[in-house]
Amino acid sequence: MPGLNFKLGDNYGVLFSESWEVLGPFQCGTREAVWGADPLEFWGGFSNLSYDEKDEYNSPLALGGTVKWGLTWPNITSLHPDQRKAEIVVGFPEVDWKFLQSIYGWSALQYQAWVRGTLRLAGSTNQTVAIYTDGVLEASIDNRRHFGGDFYSYRRAPLILELAPGEHVIELRLIRDVRALGGQGDPTVNVVLETKIQHEPLIIDERSLLIPETTNQKLGILKEQIHVAPHQIRPLVFRIATENVSSAEFPAIVRYSVYSDSDIRTQSFRIKIVQKPLPEPQRVTYLHPAGIVSYAILRPPPLDAPCMVDQPNSSLPVIIGLHGAGLEADSVEARGMLDAAYGICAWILFPSGVTSWSGDDWHTWGIADIKAAINAISHWIEAVSWNGPGILADNWIVIGHSNGGQGVWFLATHQPNNVVAAAPVSGYSSIEKYVSFNMWRDTEPLISAIIHRARSSFQHEILLGNTAGIPILQQHGSDDTNVPAYHSRLMHALLEITGWPSEYVELAGKGHWFDGVMTTGPLLKFYEDILHANQTKIPTVYTITVPSSGDMASKGGIYVDQLQSPDMVGRVQVKIDLQRGVWYLKAQNIHRFHLTASACEAERSILLVIDEPDAQFMVNMRQCDSTWYIRGVNGKWMSSRQTDWQSVSQRYGRQVGAMDAILRTNGIFTIRMCSAGIDEVALQISRNLLQYFAADSRITRQCNHPTDQDTKHSGAIPGNVITLSLRNELPNAKSSSYPIRFTDSQLLIYKGCFRANPRDDINFDNCHRYSFDYEPGMGSLFLRPLENERLELVVWGADIDGLKQAARIVPTLTGAGQPELIILSDSCRWKGSAGLYAAAHFDHSWQISSGSYISNGT
Repeated sequence: MPGLNFKLGDNYGVLFSESWEVLGPFQCGTREAVWGADPLEFWGGFSNLSYDEKDEYNSPLALGGTVKWGLTWPNITSLHPDQRKAEIVVGFPEVDWKFLQSIYGWSALQYQAWVRGTLRLAGSTNQTVAIYTDGVLEASIDNRRHFGGDFYSYRRAPLILELAPGEHVIELRLIRDVRALGGQGDPTVNVVLETKIQHEPLIIDERSLLIPETTNQKLGILKEQIHVAPHQIRPLVFRIATENVSSAEFPAIVRYSVYSDSDIRTQSFRIKIVQKPLPEPQRVTYLHPAGIVSYAILRPPPLDAPCMVDQPNSSLPVIIGLHGAGLEADSVEARGMLDAAYGICAWILFPSGVTSWSGDDWHTWGIADIKAAINAISHWIEAVSWNGPGILADNWIVIGHSNGGQGVWFLATHQPNNVVAAAPVSGYSSIEKYVSFNMWRDTEPLISAIIHRARSSFQHEILLGNTAGIPILQQHGSDDTNVPAYHSRLMHALLEITGWPSEYVELAGKGHWFDGVMTTGPLLKFYEDILHANQTKIPTVYTITVPSSGDMASKGGIYVDQLQSPDMVGRVQVKIDLQRGVWYLKAQNIHRFHLTASACEAERSILLVIDEPDAQFMVNMRQCDSTWYIRGVNGKWMSSRQTDWQSVSQRYGRQVGAMDAILRTNGIFTIRMCSAGIDEVALQISRNLLQYFAADSRITRQCNHPTDQDTKHSGAIPGNVITLSLRNELPNAKSSSYPIRFTDSQLLIYKGCFRANPRDDINFDNCHRYSFDYEPGMGSLFLRPLENERLELVVWGADIDGLKQAARIVPTLTGAGQPELIILSDSCRWKGSAGLYAAAHFDHSWQISSGSYISNGT
């Protein structure tokens, strides 16, 4: 290959070529790369294109509309004879980026490109090589594609490959993403490749060890067996017993065997305990609902605070501080964010969100971590024999900076009953407002609408009515070039329209971050005012807006269990007559709701009037949270205490939402392979779950759904399932009414099924049937129900290429907008979402919604 060469005389085990071929830039919208959308795939893919400086390729970003090949020279360093690092910086100064940005904004600074180099492996035998791919989302090694990489440079799950001696071609698809790389300066892409030869069959990554900061505690390793598939990386969970010890450092040993080898081998490492006095912030660890260890920084209230003297046995609310993107909760910046506020009467908690990017921007995965961190405080109180005030675990004062400020909007709009006050600082309003999605490939408008609908739960601008009654202080620097102050100004203006305006402080001349940004004068006063207020003002007139996601909790004691259709938001207009105890509700697109116990505890009696004057229900206060109100097929409301509706035929609880609902797992993931020859795809999904969410997964060839006995034997907690299958080898769904079927040659979708009684099984002869003949490169993903609110995500392919294409849609980066059912044609590789055969949402009975897109059916 022209331009690729090695420095002669090097006697290292691994070498990178000194020059790399570059081709680009090409158009790529915000988070669009997840869908494919690589224009070079139309020509057979970058791997099939040879370097020729005369060749031209069309690109709307470049002058003249074409781009040519170029070369770049990485900075290559040796860390060890068996370890090399290449830092690659790619830019395209010939493109008039300023002009494009002047028209299309930050979205114009996003693009994709490819680079190609080689890796030479010395020796005469095959080697196991770990390849770290910092800043890379997609790579090809010897023409084998690997999706996921390490876009945020977590360095948690490198590629682990068996490579033969000699040269290996490495091709990297570079994605310029403003949310990850910023919108200032020259729009370059910086990536780091690092290779390390592994000589041991099992490696313990001691850098990733997560231990609580504590005093007088003893470690005890939990004796538990886990299965690690070849080249898989899994977290190891152990427990800590609280007993007095004389040392702050302990040895630990992992015993393991390889495959069928009966010999027991060992790996040792050391565990260090950092002891902190109680007044200082403490790192506490706990189990995330997904069965992994997470951490938060906890600072208890001072025992000598004035409120402690006046009310020594009182319980206090918790201030939840959400960090920005790329910042660890354990960093100096995050730990010290509220130093100037220490002394106020509240617990202070900085959740980690599991990762420095909070996995998914403080949304589904992140909010589960927040709740787990709050629950961990009571365990910490017991472990350290805390004799100070208790905690009001349901009273949250939520504050956050940057991405954490956006997280504040999410909590205030989705968990309004818990949020007693909110302070978003320098935060953006929503994913789509931060960096526009306008550079995506043009597609059928209905497809665009469905993908937009899948992201709409995070569009906080349309959910602000849910914050009624919550005091909000917004703060933003006027000179913020990272998150422009427009976001806070917009939310301030929109809140005024709701009738519950915020207080807005704009700091003249201030940028995105500065020391004391979370403890300015207005913020300190806000914290004090909230903590001294008797109670939050409860509105009597407000509107609840319910997105089609399972992240929406109750508002004012009203919890919506199911929407009529997932194609639009649900709304409940509430007007409460306190003197008469009458609640007037106007419901739009609501199928089922109930009142929470807290609503009935605050009232003597409640008369519900729903939509019409004759739809009146006197609430049995002792059965408040176990009575459901359902809109029947005739449009009339009825009440019921029957619980048998919570079955695999109904969609409820953790199952609700777009494809990212799979992240709402209660236990580790199980990845089951139902076809032969798909181990590489299962490993990719497992690695991406660990890389982007620190999630654990068990890979198995048992194609049946795991039983309690299976999971007990394997040491796994039963959680959500990801099933991989080819052609017609997929087991049937748990629900007999599930509308997707497979034959020897076709994928079948049933829509518009008629049932006179919702409890009847579906007769598929009464449905519209859409059939898709198996094609090369065709793939699909869809959610299916399991018992006890669990979910199964099916990743399917008509062939192995289709399966690989479908696997890249499994959630990794936020903002991609995956609906619950998609069918991909082979053309999605270059068309992106425009190549979809189907995109659909499921309704409350797991049927295809009326607003879904299905093409090419007969």
